[in-house]
Amino acid sequence: MKNLIVFIFIATCMALHAEVYSWQPPAGMVSQKYYNVKVNGINVPVYDTPIGSYATFDFTGEVNVEVSSSFFDARWVDIRPLQSNIKPVYTSGNSFSFKMKRPQNLSVELNGRIREQPLFIFAGKPESVKPLKNDKNVIWFENGKFYKNVNLELKDNQTVYIEGGAIVQGSIFANNKKNIKICGRGILDGSLNFKKEEKERRFLQFTDCKNVSIDDIILQNGTTWQVALFHCSDIQLNGMKIVSEGDSDDGIDIVRCKNVVVDNAFIHTKDDCIAIKSHGNYPFDESTDNILVKNSVLWNSIWGNALEIGFELWSKEVKNIRFHNIDIIHTERAGAALSIHNAGPAHVHHITFEDIRIEDVVQKLFDLSIFFSKYSPDGIQDDAYNDKFYIHGAWDNVQQMPVGKEEYHSQFRGKISNVTFRNIHVVGGLLPFSLFNGFSNDKSVSNIKIENLTYLGVRLTDSEKMKLRTENTYNLIIK
Repeated sequence: MKNLIVFIFIATCMALHAEVYSWQPPAGMVSQKYYNVKVNGINVPVYDTPIGSYATFDFTGEVNVEVSSSFFDARWVDIRPLQSNIKPVYTSGNSFSFKMKRPQNLSVELNGRIREQPLFIFAGKPESVKPLKNDKNVIWFENGKFYKNVNLELKDNQTVYIEGGAIVQGSIFANNKKNIKICGRGILDGSLNFKKEEKERRFLQFTDCKNVSIDDIILQNGTTWQVALFHCSDIQLNGMKIVSEGDSDDGIDIVRCKNVVVDNAFIHTKDDCIAIKSHGNYPFDESTDNILVKNSVLWNSIWGNALEIGFELWSKEVKNIRFHNIDIIHTERAGAALSIHNAGPAHVHHITFEDIRIEDVVQKLFDLSIFFSKYSPDGIQDDAYNDKFYIHGAWDNVQQMPVGKEEYHSQFRGKISNVTFRNIHVVGGLLPFSLFNGFSNDKSVSNIKIENLTYLGVRLTDSEKMKLRTENTYNLIIK
């Protein structure tokens, strides 16, 4: 059952009231190997994954979070996103504390070693409404229980509630359904005892569905794309947390969809955090349209990109996409913070990246590029060809065109236009380089605006200072 802890502190002429909600986990599913976490003096369960640990709770008011470790000597602590302005108070060589005044998702990193078991804090506001447990359309996974090898297909009008403290190992999916809801404070897990043929099973997959909402659940240890939406409309993804470090473990993939909102997500993945695509066996004029991603924290580690449109852009258009108020706390290796990789025939247009803070990006800041890839509709899948003609450069999985076949392959190339970067602030690390790379004069990158780009507080107003290289790019405005 859910534990509700209420604290009342009384000081001179002042009373502070806080409520903290935590949940009983399944036996043996949490540990104190790396961290012990207390919130207002009460232990909160810590879950360990191969890439990081996390503690999850809800609260109101103001709370004090105490962290101690018998594994790490905590000599320096970074709490991200930096704009939260939360500072640790060191209480000993292996313990520290900090205060939280509002619900938010944090990455707590010790001694500057981001790949040595960071601690994530997932602190939400209390649930205001829960589904009725005895409703025939509600599938309820109970607190404190572990559910093994779940493979759940949903029908119209069904709700799945994963209660805080429940761990569901498996997947949930639906085809051509409507009015579906998945919610709760529980966990979907991909690491335990999968059957061999299911080792790359997607957590959540919806195809040709309408009116789907997914709220607040945690996904851990993904083995492939984790939230996969194919040709869906009217989708709301709110408050999701993803902790993963698996091959091809894209956090959220939005494919040929319309009217999608992603809000208040925390995503740590090895591959793309969020990828917007338009491939699949659908009519060419079935476009990806009207996508909003906002108020989120992203960590892309070894592969992929933080915010990606691409590679598989096979529809006529990909348009009306906005990324707003996002913290990219790490993009560790060969990817970009903000990217459009057009490996198909689509015209990608009316895209806005706005109010985004970049804390640590190693390679590329902006990357708008059109190219020939194995992920193109005309891409060459032959391994021998790929080994011989793979371009070892600024992008992954880009191939040289076969000699003498340029005209044929050119018909599958698209355009990128009307892209705005507004209020992009690189607040830490070195300044990455940027690429705007059209394919040809008519398959180009055009009508690009960069408004108020800063590096460590200094505004950059020309391409040389912002380390931008362009090719087949027209009507670029930097101001």
